[in-house]
Amino acid sequence: MKVYFFGGKGGVGKTTLSSAYAVKLSEKGKRVLLISTDPAHSLSDIFNTPIEEEHKINENLTLKEIDVEKSLREYTERIFELSKAVLKPESFKQLEGILHSLEESPGIEDTVILEELTKEVVYKYRDYEAFVIDTAPTGHTLGLLKTVGKLSSFFGEVVKMKAKLEELKRASGKEYISRSLEYIEERRKRFEEFSRIVYTSSEFIPVLTPEKLPIEETTRLVESLEHKGIKVNKAVINKVLPENPSDEFSKKRRENQEKYIKEIEERFKNLKRIYIPLMEKDIVGYEELKKLSSLLTF
Repeated sequence: MKVYFFGGKGGVGKTTLSSAYAVKLSEKGKRVLLISTDPAHSLSDIFNTPIEEEHKINENLTLKEIDVEKSLREYTERIFELSKAVLKPESFKQLEGILHSLEESPGIEDTVILEELTKEVVYKYRDYEAFVIDTAPTGHTLGLLKTVGKLSSFFGEVVKMKAKLEELKRASGKEYISRSLEYIEERRKRFEEFSRIVYTSSEFIPVLTPEKLPIEETTRLVESLEHKGIKVNKAVINKVLPENPSDEFSKKRRENQEKYIKEIEERFKNLKRIYIPLMEKDIVGYEELKKLSSLLTF
């Protein structure tokens, strides 16, 4: 595997654990790109360093936070250009207001994040030995992967659009039509390659805590991923209390966790399960992540 997606319910520790795994791989001498696709980025907080979109931590580890707002502007500019190429001036004018509202459309963030993620993975595939993806909470992540799953129908529309644009290009010779054709062809190749990588060289690592809601959400997530043909071989169970706590409150919490740990053992018996104890303090900085990474016995 070369691409590792970490995902799950919000608040279970995806960013911390994906960061620790990226550190683990980099300490083994692998060149690693750690990418955050969550619009509420926190890699800079975890590593305790400012990140201007991309930041090199050391020789082997680079961090990347996708700038959704910037990417969205670039994406809508492309849509405008493509629409001008296809539509008659009067039709384009009628749709201009709708196109301006594109940035507020439901699901547009997922589309833009996927667009940028494909660029990072496909364009830099030979530059890195591993990609670790810190994904947004489950709903966003499934939306992203659903888009990957629908690429075949998307490509069918691309072929139709390309044929129409070629006719327009011959008729008008306009430069923006040529640019649109180039963009469509580049995007087709890029998405095809990303889809190939996802289904042949990636795995999804669910992160959960021993509680009811994360278990239910992870169950649906794993079923959806397996249905799509995306590999799920292991799961990380985070924030596990010690077996024999001294105070009464922790004892009751541990008893409650034990009930859910048994359920996790049953529901995810086909996955390798890694249990991570609840830490005394927040994990911040490279050295703390390095200590945590020793517990990720993948």
